[in-house]
Amino acid sequence: MFDLVVPLLAASQRILLICHVAPDGDAIGSLLGLAWLLKDQSKHVVSASQDGVPKDLRFLPGWPTVVRRSSEPVDLVIALDSSDRERLGTAFSADRHGQAPLVNIDHHVTNLRYGATNLVDPHATSTAEVVYALAQALGWSIGPEAAQCLLTGLVTDTRGFRTSNVTQKTLGIAQALMEVGASLSIITEGVLERRDFDTICIWGKALAAAQVVDRIIWTAIPLSMRERCSGVKQSDSGLANFLVGADEADVAVVFSEREGGEVDVGMRSRLGLDVAQVALTLGGGGHPRAAGCTLRAPLYEAQERVLDALRASLAKQRAAGANASERARS
Repeated sequence: MFDLVVPLLAASQRILLICHVAPDGDAIGSLLGLAWLLKDQSKHVVSASQDGVPKDLRFLPGWPTVVRRSSEPVDLVIALDSSDRERLGTAFSADRHGQAPLVNIDHHVTNLRYGATNLVDPHATSTAEVVYALAQALGWSIGPEAAQCLLTGLVTDTRGFRTSNVTQKTLGIAQALMEVGASLSIITEGVLERRDFDTICIWGKALAAAQVVDRIIWTAIPLSMRERCSGVKQSDSGLANFLVGADEADVAVVFSEREGGEVDVGMRSRLGLDVAQVALTLGGGGHPRAAGCTLRAPLYEAQERVLDALRASLAKQRAAGANASERARS
Protein backbone atom coordinates (compact mmCIF):
# COMPACT_ATOMS: atom_id res chain seq x y z
CA MET A 1 0.00 0.00 0.00
CA PHE A 2 2.73 2.48 0.98
CA ASP A 3 4.74 1.86 -2.20
CA LEU A 4 2.17 3.95 -4.08
CA VAL A 5 3.07 7.13 -2.25
CA VAL A 6 6.86 6.83 -2.60
CA PRO A 7 7.14 8.35 -6.11
CA LEU A 8 4.72 11.15 -5.19
CA LEU A 9 6.78 12.10 -2.14
CA ALA A 10 10.02 11.85 -4.09
CA ALA A 11 8.69 14.21 -6.79
CA SER A 12 7.30 16.77 -4.34
CA GLN A 13 9.01 19.58 -2.45
CA ARG A 14 6.01 21.72 -1.45
CA ILE A 15 3.38 19.69 0.36
CA LEU A 16 0.02 20.80 1.79
CA LEU A 17 -1.43 18.77 4.66
CA ILE A 18 -5.13 19.16 5.49
CA CYS A 19 -7.33 17.56 8.15
CA HIS A 20 -11.10 17.51 8.54
CA VAL A 21 -13.31 20.31 9.84
CA ALA A 22 -13.95 20.54 13.60
CA PRO A 23 -10.74 18.58 14.16
CA ASP A 24 -10.18 16.17 17.03
CA GLY A 25 -6.96 14.85 18.52
CA ASP A 26 -6.37 12.28 15.81
CA ALA A 27 -6.88 14.84 13.04
CA ILE A 28 -4.49 17.43 14.51
CA GLY A 29 -2.10 14.82 15.89
CA SER A 30 -1.79 13.15 12.48
CA LEU A 31 -1.54 16.50 10.71
CA LEU A 32 1.31 17.76 12.88
CA GLY A 33 2.95 14.37 13.24
CA LEU A 34 3.25 13.96 9.48
CA ALA A 35 4.38 17.58 9.15
CA TRP A 36 7.32 16.92 11.48
CA LEU A 37 8.19 13.73 9.61
CA LEU A 38 8.15 15.45 6.22
CA LYS A 39 10.19 18.40 7.47
CA ASP A 40 12.82 15.90 8.60
CA GLN A 41 12.87 14.76 4.95
CA SER A 42 13.66 18.37 3.93
CA LYS A 43 10.19 19.03 2.52
CA HIS A 44 8.46 22.42 2.66
CA VAL A 45 5.21 21.71 4.50
CA VAL A 46 2.07 23.77 5.11
CA SER A 47 -0.45 22.37 7.60
CA ALA A 48 -4.06 23.54 7.27
CA SER A 49 -7.26 23.11 9.27
CA GLN A 50 -10.38 25.09 8.42
CA ASP A 51 -11.27 25.45 12.11
CA GLY A 52 -7.75 25.90 13.44
CA VAL A 53 -6.46 23.97 16.45
CA PRO A 54 -8.78 23.41 19.44
CA LYS A 55 -7.61 24.83 22.76
CA ASP A 56 -7.08 21.43 24.35
CA LEU A 57 -4.58 20.49 21.63
CA ARG A 58 -2.43 23.59 21.81
CA PHE A 59 0.19 21.77 23.85
CA LEU A 60 1.27 19.92 20.70
CA PRO A 61 4.63 20.95 19.21
CA GLY A 62 4.12 22.98 16.05
CA TRP A 63 0.47 23.89 16.57
CA PRO A 64 0.98 27.65 15.91
CA THR A 65 2.12 26.78 12.36
CA VAL A 66 -1.35 25.47 11.41
CA VAL A 67 -3.19 27.85 9.07
CA ARG A 68 -6.87 27.89 8.19
CA ARG A 69 -6.20 27.99 4.44
CA SER A 70 -3.27 28.47 2.11
CA SER A 71 -2.86 29.84 -1.39
CA GLU A 72 0.75 28.77 -1.71
CA PRO A 73 1.54 26.74 -4.83
CA VAL A 74 2.00 23.08 -3.93
CA ASP A 75 2.88 19.94 -5.84
CA LEU A 76 1.23 17.46 -3.45
CA VAL A 77 -1.82 17.54 -1.15
CA ILE A 78 -2.24 15.02 1.67
CA ALA A 79 -5.64 14.71 3.36
CA LEU A 80 -5.63 13.27 6.87
CA ASP A 81 -8.41 11.64 8.91
CA SER A 82 -11.14 12.76 6.50
CA SER A 83 -13.55 10.18 5.11
CA ASP A 84 -14.54 12.37 2.14
CA ARG A 85 -13.17 15.42 0.37
CA GLU A 86 -16.00 17.70 1.50
CA ARG A 87 -14.94 17.16 5.12
CA LEU A 88 -11.73 19.06 4.35
CA GLY A 89 -13.82 22.23 4.28
CA THR A 90 -12.48 25.51 2.97
CA ALA A 91 -8.87 24.49 3.67
CA PHE A 92 -9.05 22.60 0.37
CA SER A 93 -9.98 24.31 -2.89
CA ALA A 94 -10.13 22.67 -6.29
CA ASP A 95 -9.18 26.02 -7.80
CA ARG A 96 -6.11 26.45 -5.60
CA HIS A 97 -5.00 22.85 -5.15
CA GLY A 98 -6.80 20.76 -7.76
CA GLN A 99 -3.79 20.43 -10.05
CA ALA A 100 -1.71 18.67 -7.40
CA PRO A 101 -2.13 14.94 -6.71
CA LEU A 102 -4.13 14.19 -3.58
CA VAL A 103 -3.09 11.43 -1.16
CA ASN A 104 -5.84 10.27 1.20
CA ILE A 105 -4.58 8.90 4.56
CA ASP A 106 -7.32 7.64 6.85
CA HIS A 107 -8.73 4.77 8.89
CA HIS A 108 -12.51 5.30 8.71
CA VAL A 109 -14.45 2.32 7.37
CA THR A 110 -16.71 4.74 5.48
CA ASN A 111 -13.84 6.42 3.60
CA LEU A 112 -14.85 7.11 -0.02
CA ARG A 113 -11.34 6.59 -1.48
CA TYR A 114 -11.40 10.04 -3.05
CA GLY A 115 -7.65 10.44 -3.45
CA ALA A 116 -5.45 9.73 -6.44
CA THR A 117 -3.68 7.49 -3.92
CA ASN A 118 -5.51 6.10 -0.91
CA LEU A 119 -3.72 4.89 2.21
CA VAL A 120 -6.80 3.76 4.11
CA ASP A 121 -6.64 1.08 6.80
CA PRO A 122 -10.03 0.55 8.50
CA HIS A 123 -8.41 -1.88 10.94
CA ALA A 124 -6.15 0.81 12.38
CA THR A 125 -7.21 2.46 15.62
CA SER A 126 -6.45 5.91 14.27
CA THR A 127 -5.05 7.84 11.34
CA ALA A 128 -2.00 8.46 13.53
CA GLU A 129 -1.40 4.71 13.46
CA VAL A 130 -1.48 4.76 9.65
CA VAL A 131 1.02 7.65 9.61
CA TYR A 132 3.25 5.69 11.99
CA ALA A 133 3.07 2.65 9.68
CA LEU A 134 3.98 4.89 6.72
CA ALA A 135 7.05 6.16 8.55
CA GLN A 136 8.07 2.62 9.41
CA ALA A 137 7.58 1.40 5.85
CA LEU A 138 9.68 4.23 4.41
CA GLY A 139 12.40 3.91 7.03
CA TRP A 140 11.87 7.39 8.48
CA SER A 141 13.13 8.04 11.99
CA ILE A 142 10.53 9.53 14.35
CA GLY A 143 11.65 12.44 16.50
CA PRO A 144 10.13 13.45 19.85
CA GLU A 145 7.90 16.15 18.30
CA ALA A 146 6.35 13.78 15.77
CA ALA A 147 6.04 11.10 18.45
CA GLN A 148 4.12 13.44 20.78
CA CYS A 149 1.68 14.32 18.01
CA LEU A 150 1.14 10.73 16.83
CA LEU A 151 0.65 9.38 20.36
CA THR A 152 -1.99 12.08 20.86
CA GLY A 153 -3.86 10.66 17.87
CA LEU A 154 -3.73 7.15 19.32
CA VAL A 155 -4.83 8.26 22.79
CA THR A 156 -7.76 10.39 21.65
CA ASP A 157 -9.21 7.98 19.09
CA THR A 158 -9.00 5.03 21.51
CA ARG A 159 -10.31 7.12 24.44
CA GLY A 160 -7.19 6.33 26.41
CA PHE A 161 -6.76 2.78 24.99
CA ARG A 162 -10.27 1.75 26.07
CA THR A 163 -11.93 0.98 22.72
CA SER A 164 -12.50 -2.57 21.53
CA ASN A 165 -10.02 -2.28 18.63
CA VAL A 166 -7.02 -1.75 20.91
CA THR A 167 -4.57 -4.65 20.54
CA GLN A 168 -1.05 -5.55 21.61
CA LYS A 169 0.08 -3.91 18.36
CA THR A 170 -1.54 -0.63 19.40
CA LEU A 171 0.15 -0.68 22.78
CA GLY A 172 3.43 -1.58 21.11
CA ILE A 173 3.19 1.51 18.90
CA ALA A 174 2.44 3.65 21.95
CA GLN A 175 5.47 2.22 23.74
CA ALA A 176 7.70 2.88 20.71
CA LEU A 177 6.53 6.50 20.56
CA MET A 178 7.14 6.96 24.28
CA GLU A 179 10.64 5.52 23.90
CA VAL A 180 11.57 8.36 21.53
CA GLY A 181 10.18 11.09 23.76
CA ALA A 182 6.35 11.21 23.70
CA SER A 183 4.78 11.91 27.10
CA LEU A 184 1.62 9.91 27.81
CA SER A 185 0.93 11.84 31.02
CA ILE A 186 1.00 15.23 29.26
CA ILE A 187 -1.35 13.93 26.55
CA THR A 188 -3.89 12.35 28.90
CA GLU A 189 -3.87 15.45 31.09
CA GLY A 190 -4.35 17.71 28.08
CA VAL A 191 -7.05 15.86 26.14
CA LEU A 192 -8.80 13.55 28.63
CA GLU A 193 -8.62 15.34 31.98
CA ARG A 194 -8.59 19.11 31.49
CA ARG A 195 -11.45 21.31 30.22
CA ASP A 196 -11.82 25.07 30.26
CA PHE A 197 -14.75 26.74 31.99
CA ASP A 198 -16.52 27.54 28.71
CA THR A 199 -16.57 23.82 27.93
CA ILE A 200 -17.99 23.06 31.38
CA CYS A 201 -20.60 25.78 30.79
CA ILE A 202 -21.68 24.25 27.46
CA TRP A 203 -21.75 20.73 28.87
CA GLY A 204 -23.84 21.82 31.83
CA LYS A 205 -26.50 23.42 29.65
CA ALA A 206 -26.44 20.59 27.11
CA LEU A 207 -26.75 17.93 29.82
CA ALA A 208 -29.70 19.77 31.33
CA ALA A 209 -31.42 19.61 27.93
CA ALA A 210 -30.64 15.92 27.28
CA GLN A 211 -33.45 13.48 26.48
CA VAL A 212 -33.67 9.69 26.25
CA VAL A 213 -36.14 8.21 23.77
CA ASP A 214 -36.09 4.64 22.41
CA ARG A 215 -32.69 4.10 24.08
CA ILE A 216 -31.23 7.05 22.18
CA ILE A 217 -29.86 9.81 24.40
CA TRP A 218 -29.46 13.12 22.64
CA THR A 219 -29.00 16.80 23.21
CA ALA A 220 -28.54 19.94 21.14
CA ILE A 221 -26.21 22.92 21.37
CA PRO A 222 -27.91 25.82 19.57
CA LEU A 223 -26.03 29.02 18.84
CA SER A 224 -27.96 30.77 21.60
CA MET A 225 -26.51 28.32 24.13
CA ARG A 226 -22.98 29.12 22.98
CA GLU A 227 -23.67 32.83 23.36
CA ARG A 228 -24.38 32.24 27.05
CA CYS A 229 -20.99 30.52 27.36
CA SER A 230 -18.73 33.23 25.91
CA GLY A 231 -19.62 32.26 22.35
CA VAL A 232 -17.17 29.33 22.45
CA LYS A 233 -17.20 27.35 19.20
CA GLN A 234 -15.51 24.06 20.08
CA SER A 235 -16.61 22.82 23.47
CA ASP A 236 -18.77 19.81 22.60
CA SER A 237 -15.90 17.42 21.88
CA GLY A 238 -16.21 14.40 24.13
CA LEU A 239 -19.80 15.08 25.15
CA ALA A 240 -21.22 12.24 23.03
CA ASN A 241 -18.65 9.88 24.56
CA PHE A 242 -19.87 10.88 27.99
CA LEU A 243 -23.56 10.54 27.14
CA VAL A 244 -23.28 7.03 25.66
CA GLY A 245 -22.28 5.81 29.11
CA ALA A 246 -25.88 6.25 30.32
CA ASP A 247 -27.39 2.91 31.41
CA GLU A 248 -30.68 3.75 29.66
CA ALA A 249 -29.10 4.39 26.25
CA ASP A 250 -27.48 2.41 23.43
CA VAL A 251 -26.70 5.41 21.23
CA ALA A 252 -25.79 9.03 21.98
CA VAL A 253 -26.17 12.00 19.62
CA VAL A 254 -25.03 15.60 19.99
CA PHE A 255 -26.38 18.22 17.58
CA SER A 256 -24.21 21.35 17.36
CA GLU A 257 -25.63 24.31 15.47
CA ARG A 258 -23.03 26.31 13.53
CA GLU A 259 -23.12 29.69 11.88
CA GLY A 260 -24.15 29.56 8.23
CA GLY A 261 -27.12 27.24 8.68
CA GLU A 262 -25.20 24.00 9.35
CA VAL A 263 -25.53 21.42 12.11
CA ASP A 264 -22.69 19.12 13.13
CA VAL A 265 -23.91 15.73 14.30
CA GLY A 266 -21.79 13.46 16.51
CA MET A 267 -22.94 9.90 17.22
CA ARG A 268 -21.62 7.21 19.55
CA SER A 269 -22.90 3.69 20.21
CA ARG A 270 -22.42 0.78 22.54
CA LEU A 271 -20.53 -2.32 21.44
CA GLY A 272 -22.44 -4.26 18.78
CA LEU A 273 -24.35 -1.34 17.27
CA ASP A 274 -23.26 0.50 14.12
CA VAL A 275 -23.90 4.24 13.65
CA ALA A 276 -21.45 4.69 10.77
CA GLN A 277 -23.92 3.60 8.10
CA VAL A 278 -26.49 6.12 9.29
CA ALA A 279 -23.84 8.83 9.12
CA LEU A 280 -22.86 7.68 5.63
CA THR A 281 -26.44 7.91 4.33
CA LEU A 282 -26.55 11.48 5.65
CA GLY A 283 -23.37 12.50 3.87
CA GLY A 284 -20.93 11.80 6.69
CA GLY A 285 -18.97 8.80 7.90
CA GLY A 286 -16.81 7.41 10.65
CA HIS A 287 -16.46 4.21 12.64
CA PRO A 288 -19.17 1.71 13.60
CA ARG A 289 -19.25 3.11 17.15
CA ALA A 290 -18.22 6.72 16.49
CA ALA A 291 -19.48 8.63 13.46
CA GLY A 292 -20.86 11.96 12.39
CA CYS A 293 -22.05 14.22 9.62
CA THR A 294 -22.81 17.85 8.86
CA LEU A 295 -26.29 18.79 7.68
CA ARG A 296 -27.31 22.06 6.05
CA ALA A 297 -30.69 22.41 7.71
CA PRO A 298 -32.41 24.13 10.63
CA LEU A 299 -31.58 22.52 13.96
CA TYR A 300 -35.04 21.00 14.50
CA GLU A 301 -35.04 19.49 11.01
CA ALA A 302 -31.58 17.98 11.49
CA GLN A 303 -32.73 16.43 14.76
CA GLU A 304 -35.77 14.82 13.14
CA ARG A 305 -33.79 13.43 10.20
CA VAL A 306 -31.05 11.92 12.30
CA LEU A 307 -33.25 10.51 15.05
CA ASP A 308 -35.67 8.95 12.54
CA ALA A 309 -32.78 7.36 10.64
CA LEU A 310 -31.24 6.04 13.85
CA ARG A 311 -34.50 4.51 15.08
CA ALA A 312 -34.97 2.68 11.78
CA SER A 313 -31.37 1.48 11.68
CA LEU A 314 -31.33 0.32 15.29
CA ALA A 315 -34.59 -1.58 14.83
CA LYS A 316 -33.08 -3.48 11.89
CA GLN A 317 -29.84 -4.18 13.75
CA ARG A 318 -31.66 -5.47 16.82
CA ALA A 319 -33.92 -7.65 14.70
CA ALA A 320 -30.91 -9.07 12.86
CA GLY A 321 -29.18 -9.73 16.18
CA ALA A 322 -32.25 -11.49 17.58
CA ASN A 323 -32.52 -13.67 14.47
CA ALA A 324 -28.83 -14.57 14.68
CA SER A 325 -29.23 -15.55 18.35
CA GLU A 326 -32.27 -17.67 17.52
CA ARG A 327 -30.37 -19.49 14.73
CA ALA A 328 -27.46 -20.10 17.10
CA ARG A 329 -29.79 -21.77 19.61
CA SER A 330 -31.43 -23.95 16.94
